[in-house]
Amino acid sequence: MPRSKNYYEILGVDSKADLSVVKKAYVKKARLLHPDNYPDLTKSELATREKQMKDLNGAWSVISNPEKRQKYDASLTLRASEDQLLQTSRRTSEKFVVEDEPLHMKTNQIASREEMEIRGFARLMKPVPLFCLIVLIVGTIIVGFVFGGTGNPQNLKSTFVPESGDLSPKLCIDIAPVEEVPCNGREDASVWEIISANEKCSAGLSFEYRSQIGGGYCVTYRTKSLP
Repeated sequence: MPRSKNYYEILGVDSKADLSVVKKAYVKKARLLHPDNYPDLTKSELATREKQMKDLNGAWSVISNPEKRQKYDASLTLRASEDQLLQTSRRTSEKFVVEDEPLHMKTNQIASREEMEIRGFARLMKPVPLFCLIVLIVGTIIVGFVFGGTGNPQNLKSTFVPESGDLSPKLCIDIAPVEEVPCNGREDASVWEIISANEKCSAGLSFEYRSQIGGGYCVTYRTKSLP
């Protein structure tokens, strides 16, 4: 759809033209469009001339008035900014469409859902640098090893070596809840040290909170034997 002419284009003058120039252009066009100059016009041609004359008078009524002209110029500036923004947006959209990889499909066939998903994933991963991808994979493996390999404390092997002559634990406990139990091979952990809240367990021992009176047990975990 063609863009409609603005008032300056209807009058045939520049938007910066002063009033005297605008007036001369208006008078000249008004004389050319006056129906008295064309007595042999058909009804259709006469209607066209009348519309052109009406548009010319409308343009003159605005541009000849300083206040109205100022407001009209502001509206033209706003419209130009909107048009420029729209064109920029359209060019950007067209650029993405052109640069986007087309789906190569066989004649008279539609890509399957699996093909669409594979291509979509490949396009998504394309911007990711290879180094970042390697770091992501290695990090996932490490996290899985740490959290997956230490989920059950009873599966941990103790590195604690009792001192010579002290091969029996002080007592034994169950873990859930923490309570002292007989050392009969069915306990969760063996207690080698009992410490206060501000002390630390020896190397190779794990800490379990001593809920009864505070402090904690320093233990090695054992696997329960089956009944």
